[in-house]
Amino acid sequence: MKPELEQVDLQSSEQSFRFFKTELDAFVPYWHYHPELELTLIIRGEGTRFVGDSIAPFSDFDLVLIGKNLPHHWVSVSDENLDRQKAIIFQFNEHIFTDIKECEHFRSLFEMALRGIYFENPSKEIITRILSFESLSRFEQLIAFLTILQELCLENKVLLTSNNYVPMNKSNLAEAKFSRVTNYVLEHLNSSISVNQMAEITHMVPQSFCRWFKKHSGHSFINFLNRTRIERSCHYLLTTSESIQDIAFSCGFETISHFNRTFKSLKGCSPSHFRKVKNKKALIRN
Repeated sequence: MKPELEQVDLQSSEQSFRFFKTELDAFVPYWHYHPELELTLIIRGEGTRFVGDSIAPFSDFDLVLIGKNLPHHWVSVSDENLDRQKAIIFQFNEHIFTDIKECEHFRSLFEMALRGIYFENPSKEIITRILSFESLSRFEQLIAFLTILQELCLENKVLLTSNNYVPMNKSNLAEAKFSRVTNYVLEHLNSSISVNQMAEITHMVPQSFCRWFKKHSGHSFINFLNRTRIERSCHYLLTTSESIQDIAFSCGFETISHFNRTFKSLKGCSPSHFRKVKNKKALIRN
């Protein structure tokens, strides 16, 4: 999870923007950024979404607009029973709209996207428009893309990163080190992970590691670890019938009391209340 610069080649493309679909067994850690904006619709998938210093769950029809140079990735939950993970992605330069006066109002959307925008409960119309995009001619796709951006201006928006988050300019060495740490955490959430372990991995003393991690992630290491574990536990609470104690242990918490305290601190309620309320809302929607 280094913010790795992804090269998006729009110069040689036959279109003003890039559109593609991806289908994988799982969305694996790939912490990256690029100067292009990116609109991502998760068609099918479950896991944790990382955008800047935002850590949140994602599921089917998760729709997010990522601003330029904002680090991000979606990481699937480890579950062998999950279906293939699918997503539709648009990548584009904001400057393609700068000379079109009718598109000037997109600028405020793109400025908001610098913090990442989650579109809460996107309309059926915009989801349908994105899902049918591939079947259109190239000219029809241009019109549809402009329409999608217009509709996004009207959708309910949630800004993802915190007010004080600022993407850091990192050296390749620092990026590689940050990648090792965060990927290790994501791959070993069910195990005991300590600051001393991470300091050893990065060849730093614990105090220096903690300062370094905070500077690069916007979180203290313990906060990042706990938030990631709690988001993973939320997935299990809503998609399995496992006991809360078993879920706590499978997400790396050594005691149920620590899990309950951390969960309530981050989610504002107990795990049992979270499961009951969320499942009730799901039943009402269905």
